[in-house]
Amino acid sequence: MPVGLAPRPANEEQRVRAVVKTGLIDAPNPDLFQVYCDLAKDITGYGNATFSLFDGEMKCEMALTEGGHPDPSRKVGDKNPRTDTNICAYVLLDPEPLIMPDISKDPIWKNHPNAGPQGYAGFPVINKDNFALGTLCMFNLEGPKHLSQHQIDLVKKITKNIAHLLDLQIEQKEMTSHKMLEALIQFKRFNHELTIADLETFVSISAGLTLDKAKTNALVEAGLCKVNEEGAVEFSSYGINLQRDMNLETKPMKKIKMRGDDANELIDKMFSELEQ
Repeated sequence: MPVGLAPRPANEEQRVRAVVKTGLIDAPNPDLFQVYCDLAKDITGYGNATFSLFDGEMKCEMALTEGGHPDPSRKVGDKNPRTDTNICAYVLLDPEPLIMPDISKDPIWKNHPNAGPQGYAGFPVINKDNFALGTLCMFNLEGPKHLSQHQIDLVKKITKNIAHLLDLQIEQKEMTSHKMLEALIQFKRFNHELTIADLETFVSISAGLTLDKAKTNALVEAGLCKVNEEGAVEFSSYGINLQRDMNLETKPMKKIKMRGDDANELIDKMFSELEQ
């Protein structure tokens, strides 16, 4: 190989921090990005398209189209170390796409292990803070493939949409963490002896989840909850007022309600981050 392992971007520390803040490295959500891979494949006519995030050491697959890739075993959620054969890592280094109509004739990459007569196009996904968080890369194993400027411009628009989604992920995650901190302050003001575990129970009740009564004892004793005639635990007038003061009926809480079986896991994750 004439190129070797791709160097890290100059803003690598901040870039990696932003990637981690998306929360997607260990919990990919392909439903968010699959349509963009499909669009890129259709627009370019390439055999495949893959969207990946790069943390400090790994390339992490977020969404991909089926078939047409040098590694047919790859799947969403795969993490592969950056190696000297990873072309996409070089895409992070330049705001402009890396386009090779025929890898086998490219002066730099012609000796790549997978360099047959095939096309490659890699587009950086750059967020609002100018960090290249990942790449949208395409191979065309069936032969060389040229892209028009119009096709390139369309794929650039796709990467801007992906970057916007990543920014929203970061903002929502930060907003939720900030919201939980504010809620904890309000909660402790009501009764400084209540714990984070009690707050988690309070939020779970706000989200309409069914809980073991034993978990609600502290809230009942504090006057925030009561047992109704049917034996179910519900907010008292104090609890309703505190719920309003803590602003727990806005979108984040409504989203928890919509997640059904995943709600407990989501709340547990939020509070584990709060404790950290």
